[in-house]
Amino acid sequence: MTHLLEEASHLLHQEGWFLDNRLWDDWLTLYTDDCIYWAPAMVGDENWTDNPDNDVSLIYMDRPGLEARIFRIEGEDSYASHPLPHTSHLVTNILVQGQTEDNVDVSATWLVHSYSRVHGRLIRGGLYRYAIRKTSLGLKIREKKIFVHDDKIVGPIDIYNI
Repeated sequence: MTHLLEEASHLLHQEGWFLDNRLWDDWLTLYTDDCIYWAPAMVGDENWTDNPDNDVSLIYMDRPGLEARIFRIEGEDSYASHPLPHTSHLVTNILVQGQTEDNVDVSATWLVHSYSRVHGRLIRGGLYRYAIRKTSLGLKIREKKIFVHDDKIVGPIDIYNI
């Protein structure tokens, strides 16, 4: 279990590093071709939406959606992302919650500090839940679910700042 926790921790820390350094293609290689990237919306004080097909989500994308988002960010075709903020992802309390032969469920606590001259300083935090697949190339993210612990969203929410 210790080796698996180390591998999962490395993957999550690598993801934050790639985002902070705007290494979009490297970041995408961490995800499987059938991945889901989902940030459900908060409902009330304690719950989040649980059906992305019927309920509001902050973000809900598959692999082609992530690729399209990166294309827009790189092409400066995203008004909300121009100029891109400087970010610092802090990922901690990484725990292996369960595993099967091919999959690992991992949770983590996160905090992202971002700064842009347009929006100023923003700090967001919450919980990550990952479904990670064991592949011949190492661990890959099959699903990332991001719980944003803010009752009021200030500024844009995007793949680089949550």
